Amino acid sequence: MKKTFMLLAVLAVSVSSMFAQLSTRDNDATNVNLGARPVAGDAALTFTIPIVGRSGNNGEDAGLYNGNLFGAGQVLTFRYYNTSDVAYRLGIHMSADNNKRSGEQTDEDLAFAGDVREAEYQDVMREYLIAPGIEKHFSSSNIWDVYAGGDVLIGFNKEKNMSNEIYWEDDGGDLIEGGRNFQTSTTNAFVFGLGGVVGMNIFVAQLPVSVGIEYGLSAKWLFGDKTKVETEFAANASDDVVTNEYYEDPDDLGNIYTDFSKRQFNMDTNHNVRLNINFYFSR
Repeated sequence: MKKTFMLLAVLAVSVSSMFAQLSTRDNDATNVNLGARPVAGDAALTFTIPIVGRSGNNGEDAGLYNGNLFGAGQVLTFRYYNTSDVAYRLGIHMSADNNKRSGEQTDEDLAFAGDVREAEYQDVMREYLIAPGIEKHFSSSNIWDVYAGGDVLIGFNKEKNMSNEIYWEDDGGDLIEGGRNFQTSTTNAFVFGLGGVVGMNIFVAQLPVSVGIEYGLSAKWLFGDKTKVETEFAANASDDVVTNEYYEDPDDLGNIYTDFSKRQFNMDTNHNVRLNINFYFSR
């Protein structure tokens, strides 16, 4: 009984000592920054989730460019803060595809009249787009960021398809180089666009990250976008080569024109609605 009483007394003294230590401890004063607002010289890599579908170098709608959510061919977008309240923005897209094939069949023992003796084919695609812009930021809050800005879009694309075939011809039982069929089609388009946006960002905790939304008005002009076709044809080696040149509308294949012009204009509100995720970094 005495041992039990002494054990309880020791335990009570120990607990009392622990509470005394806790009650006299001074807590550290902590000041947590709830944001990482960019300043002059900072930059950002912006990932965009489109809410309203937007187009690239075409005149199908008023949208200025596609987002960049790790999709092939999407526009890369960046921001650079010239001052703490003025940021320059830039979108870039470049793509190219060149496919060229050629071949010869020079062994007469393996050929027949009408077979291809020489052939050359080429398919070319080029698309370039640049979208510079500027933002003016109005809020100095370390959590909220409100801004207005504008974009300019300049884009160019080109598609070219070429085929050149020369055939074997029967000349009294011997095969000779005969007629030819050459065709090339070229489509050039130039796009110019303007857009105005308002937006807001929310800075995420102490991370150099913000999430925001922006929307606005956009207008776009598309010039060219007509296909020029050039052909050369001769059925036999002794025939004169017949040349032809005409135009087609890529959106209305089947009709040919000796002269053709095309221009498109689109304007719409809320055609730039997008969610933005910005990752900031310093030089």
